[in-house]
Amino acid sequence: MADGLARVLAKSDFDSEAFVAKIAANGEDQLLDMKHKVQMLNDETAQSLKKNVYKNYSQFIETAKEISILEGEMYQLSHMLSDQKALMSTMMEMSLVSDKAVVEGPKEEIEENETNPEEETRKNLAFLLDKVEGCSSVAEVPGRQLVHNGDLVELDAETLTQVQRVHAFLLNDSLMIATWVPNRRGPVRYRFQGLYELDSLAVVNVRDVGPVKNAFKILMFPETRMYQTDNTKSKRQWLDILDDTKKKKASKDKQKKEAAAAELALAASTKKETESSNPFEDDQDDEFTDSDFLNADWLQELPEDLDMCIAQRDFEGAVDLVGIVNAFLKDRPKTPGVIEFRARIDHRIKLLTEGLMGELQVSPERSLRGGPRAARRAVTQLIRLGKSSQACELFLKNRTALIKYNIRQLKFEGATTLYVRCLCGVFFTSLADTAKEFLKAFPDHNGCFSAFVVWSKHELKAFIGTFCRQVFESKSSLTTIADCVILAKLHCEELKSIGLDLSFSLMCMLEPPLHQVVEETRDQLIEGAKYRASDDLWRPMNHLNKKDCDKFVSEMVTSGLDAVKDYVYDECFVNLTMNTTQFSKSLLIFADDLVKLFTVEWEEFIANCLAAVFKAQISHIESSLQSSKFQQDKKFILKNAQFILERVVSCVEKLYKEFDRKFPQQLQNINAEYRRLKKLE
Repeated sequence: MADGLARVLAKSDFDSEAFVAKIAANGEDQLLDMKHKVQMLNDETAQSLKKNVYKNYSQFIETAKEISILEGEMYQLSHMLSDQKALMSTMMEMSLVSDKAVVEGPKEEIEENETNPEEETRKNLAFLLDKVEGCSSVAEVPGRQLVHNGDLVELDAETLTQVQRVHAFLLNDSLMIATWVPNRRGPVRYRFQGLYELDSLAVVNVRDVGPVKNAFKILMFPETRMYQTDNTKSKRQWLDILDDTKKKKASKDKQKKEAAAAELALAASTKKETESSNPFEDDQDDEFTDSDFLNADWLQELPEDLDMCIAQRDFEGAVDLVGIVNAFLKDRPKTPGVIEFRARIDHRIKLLTEGLMGELQVSPERSLRGGPRAARRAVTQLIRLGKSSQACELFLKNRTALIKYNIRQLKFEGATTLYVRCLCGVFFTSLADTAKEFLKAFPDHNGCFSAFVVWSKHELKAFIGTFCRQVFESKSSLTTIADCVILAKLHCEELKSIGLDLSFSLMCMLEPPLHQVVEETRDQLIEGAKYRASDDLWRPMNHLNKKDCDKFVSEMVTSGLDAVKDYVYDECFVNLTMNTTQFSKSLLIFADDLVKLFTVEWEEFIANCLAAVFKAQISHIESSLQSSKFQQDKKFILKNAQFILERVVSCVEKLYKEFDRKFPQQLQNINAEYRRLKKLE
């Protein structure tokens, strides 16, 4: 029936007046029944809308976070486009004729280089192993030889300022760049920076402009780097040798391809002739496949495909290609060709890993306000590449920066408790969100969970630093501090729902400053009791009129001292001293704060602090009873003593019961002090 009514009301030509008039014509009962049905339909519609909102709420939140990351991505895209525009402008303004003239140089010098013995140009790669740190994989490729090396100065391509000193090693198939080790020990002088294949780089001469002289650019898609030599001769030598080495490599690769094609054709014809009579046919097929499988077109194009995926930030596609080639090369014998091809792929894997790590690294130009899905995407691909530890480290660093950013956005409003409430909400919510994202990003890597726990404790320590600066260093009262600590404890308890319990660590970190504040408050109360004792004349309180007396009683009842009502007489008099009521009120506030902060480890400390304050007041009462000055006031003094040692102690015991705490023996002994004082009467 409700569905039929909904269809009637939803019609485009629905006439409300005619509908109501028709229902009203059938009588009041029909009208009330329709009203009830409309109300039910309204409730069902509201409930349905609420369910839809709840159903899509999490998607709305995640979508908002993803949209917020676009700011950083668009900034990065704009920066890349600006770099490409500047690079194209530079290449269009370059004079190819001038570059050619510089490259050619005097024939005598070129001939001199060509006449160098072959032994000097093909140096042993053991030199790299001895002098360069982290280049062992470079020397493992068979047939790789050192052609030329020398010192260069790397320049910033935009500002033309010096970046660092480097040492370049030109190999017969690639160019290796190494940086200088500042505090070197032993034979190691350089640290490996990068290896670039000659096929994927281009050398461009740079004109001498201003202070920049003897420089040349190396275009390594998608990067551009500029280097400067010591003099013109050295620059010309680098340009000539780079160009010559690239030509030799291209020629050698062409010859290899032609020889492989010829060998493949010969092997195919030989196979047909011996197919029927060769008993070792399978073994020969395997040997043939192992030696020539690298000539497949898709395999030859795979390094370039990887370069394209990395440049286009298609990380998923790049990792898929890496997985395909790894599976293909898994069971292949380590022939010289396979080792060389493996080195080319490993170089791309390194670039891919650096690109994925850059997605998680924190930099000023990247937005830190969202993007959990983007971080999860980079983490997933790093895990597929076998870099789960690096992914875990960078993911947690990224979340650290996000937490710091969120905390910096908080504004101190003046009220300490309000600020701490916001601080706890931001920090512990971020911690919980990080835990949920961590479980999504590392579902099958239980070994990373210990790193998350260590990170959580480190972040908690940073949070405690901010918390202490705002709470303890602001000289707040113990009541305010206790409220702030309780807030932090409650938020910390909520983390147990995701399996993370940091409550013990939280209280251990807060214990030293909290212990100090409690001791300072205890000492202030003791000093206050001694100060008031010096002026105490043991006279009842006189509020002069009933209105002021009722107001005073109301304040004491609010503080928990309901027993004050029993001490009022003659409408405006209270049979207690001002000293007694002030002491009782301050002690109950102190006791309430301490019971809120109660822990098993602090049980004895709290009891001793309360007992020490009571003993200060007991000492004043005892000295007054023994003083000849107050011989006529002993009964009044004992009445005040009874109020403090029985009524106030009873209120403290009630506080302990409200928080389900055991009343300590130290305070039970205080209760018995009244009987001892009574004997002094």
